Amino acid sequence: MKLAALMPPLEALYASSDEILLVMLISNDGLPIVHVGEGLDYDEQSTLFFEMKRACDRVLEGLSLGHSEELFIRCREGCICIWPVKDMVFACLARPSINSQQMQMRVWKTLSQLNSRD
Repeated sequence: MKLAALMPPLEALYASSDEILLVMLISNDGLPIVHVGEGLDYDEQSTLFFEMKRACDRVLEGLSLGHSEELFIRCREGCICIWPVKDMVFACLARPSINSQQMQMRVWKTLSQLNSRD
């Protein structure tokens, strides 16, 4: 998948709401591929998001439930949505005040666009 094809859906998601702080794609070894938005240390954030997905997948496998399709974590300071996309991990970081259903719908649209590109 070409880098130029990845950017438009990520930029559109980021621009869709002031509540979205960061949108990124992470390689299957935890390194940032592309990112749009605020971030202090993209390498560290990518590794953390990738490790969260891996940890949740280990728990799901242990419970014989398969792999994660979506992770959504809300805390006092923000929320994170993590999804697998082909051989990558997609992560979206937002303010805690975001409407989770609207965020999910926007992310689904973005994922659909990413999955349809070569």
